[in-house]
Amino acid sequence: MKWAAIKGLVGAVAPTIGAAIGGPVGGGAGKILAQALGVAAEPQAVQRALSEASPEQLADIKKADLAYKTKLAELEVDIFELETADIQDARKAHDNDYTPKVLAVLAFVFFGGYVSMVTLLPDQQNEAVINLVLGYLGGVVSAVVSFYFGASNKAGK
Repeated sequence: MKWAAIKGLVGAVAPTIGAAIGGPVGGGAGKILAQALGVAAEPQAVQRALSEASPEQLADIKKADLAYKTKLAELEVDIFELETADIQDARKAHDNDYTPKVLAVLAFVFFGGYVSMVTLLPDQQNEAVINLVLGYLGGVVSAVVSFYFGASNKAGK
């Protein structure tokens, strides 16, 4: 198990550490959380300790989260900026690779083709399969749009 797997659980108790735990500074945030819980700095141990945490331990976690937030502010570290830079690097790595672009075009072609087929053909027997395929293709197209035109894409700005 990796730190990112418990990001949501941690974020509910300690939002700053939770935001950091899945990103580039996640290991350090995980160690701080483990120290507050008094367990080994391993995701499984932290997850187990969080599920059995006492009110005192939860208060310690909140104090550690506040201290971590203060330390990040002192160091002028912006977790969101680090995550965004990481995403931008992923996009730049694909600039010379046509595979993602070809797959993106294919996703749109298949989605449009399937919607046209379902709309134009008069006799569809299995609505569950149609809905399943439309939902899946819609999710793929949504991911493509988010990758190329999402909020973290600053190429056009």
